[in-house]
Amino acid sequence: MPLLSALLVFSTVIAPIQSDPLPRKPMLGAQFQPNTTKVAGIVPGGSAEGVLQVGDEISAIGSTSIGSPQDITNFMTATAKSGETVTVTIKRGDKTEKIPLKLKERPREVSPDYDVIYSHIVSNGKRIRTIITKPKKAGKFPVFMMLQGLGQFSMDYPLSGNGPYSNFLRHFAKQDFVTLRVEKPGMGDAEGGPYVETDFVTEGDVYLQAIRAIKKESYVNPDRVFMFGHSMGGTIGPWVVSQEPIFGFIPSSTIYKTWTEYWLENVRRQMDLGGASREAINNQMLAEAVIQPLVLVENWSPAEVNEKFPQYKAITDSYFAADPNKMMGRTLKFWRQLAQTSYPELWSKISCRTLVLWGQYDFVSTEEDHMMIRDHLNRQNPGTATYIRVENSNHGFQKVSSYQDAFTNPGAPFNDKAVEVMDTWIKEQLTDADKK
Repeated sequence: MPLLSALLVFSTVIAPIQSDPLPRKPMLGAQFQPNTTKVAGIVPGGSAEGVLQVGDEISAIGSTSIGSPQDITNFMTATAKSGETVTVTIKRGDKTEKIPLKLKERPREVSPDYDVIYSHIVSNGKRIRTIITKPKKAGKFPVFMMLQGLGQFSMDYPLSGNGPYSNFLRHFAKQDFVTLRVEKPGMGDAEGGPYVETDFVTEGDVYLQAIRAIKKESYVNPDRVFMFGHSMGGTIGPWVVSQEPIFGFIPSSTIYKTWTEYWLENVRRQMDLGGASREAINNQMLAEAVIQPLVLVENWSPAEVNEKFPQYKAITDSYFAADPNKMMGRTLKFWRQLAQTSYPELWSKISCRTLVLWGQYDFVSTEEDHMMIRDHLNRQNPGTATYIRVENSNHGFQKVSSYQDAFTNPGAPFNDKAVEVMDTWIKEQLTDADKK
């Protein structure tokens, strides 16, 4: 079975404003040659500067063996502490050397346009990093909060760069908005996790506590909070907003139907774009129609599915052979909670102003789902929801010309139209509310 995309996606400390007892994790500050631990570049200001050299090949840090750049990331996230000195084992030329390396904390963003606050919230007893930007002037400002998509990536990056969602956050940070990013458990500085072990409800509570906390800040207008939930963030968002009312919600690139319906459509669409034969697609769909409902809705184990339906064993094993308790990098508990969620029930509890966004060539979600969200909300509260299709955009609002272009060109440039549409709608809602 081809690898599928499933709703993926995928700061100066102002001490007088907020002190932060959550320790900042270290950064090695090295770039690597693809699929190796051989240093390709040194990041200025990082721990590696002045110690490691281009061409060094890392094999261990302390007693931890290193075989990939991800191993280094895992070490820095789970084990290392800023300020400590570790021994790095490297191959430099023909020699193996052990070099002491003092770990420096990850840099904090500095911006002339806004203040940046590194704070945290507590969710399920764990401290979770929040990164807040606020205007430099005094006042109470509206909030733009980001709920990111599925994937093991940090939201801790300078908005001046090309980090995930930078285009949206940077725009509103410069428009007299408070912006709010929240790490997932185990990512960046956040405690908890590891991320891949976190279930749907546990991750959702992180955003719920963050939205409640930001409303209490002295520089925030708690009645003017906007939340942008992209992709998987668009499935977690309704769970959050149904429990904590906000002023404006922007779900995008997401679902309304049941997860199993969505998955069947998604598999067929992507196999077709990938050039699979009609027979192969049909056989895959027969298997998916059995495996997904039984495992995710009826809570069967993969072994039980294989015993009852041995004809689908190869496809079942493609999901679960590596770990019978995980699918696509997350726990079965995560996927089961998602698959057993009633989105009509959640949307029935939401009455805020809503902008539903979808990219014209999003091959990971459907336009129909987004119109269903709009229609559901307008039936219960006429005029509260608007749907806009962003032309020539893919799942991540990159500029593409067709579904096939979106499928084969993941590195397309960002489509600024997505930010323009969002900005126009938000300003209209604020102006309308001020008139009342």
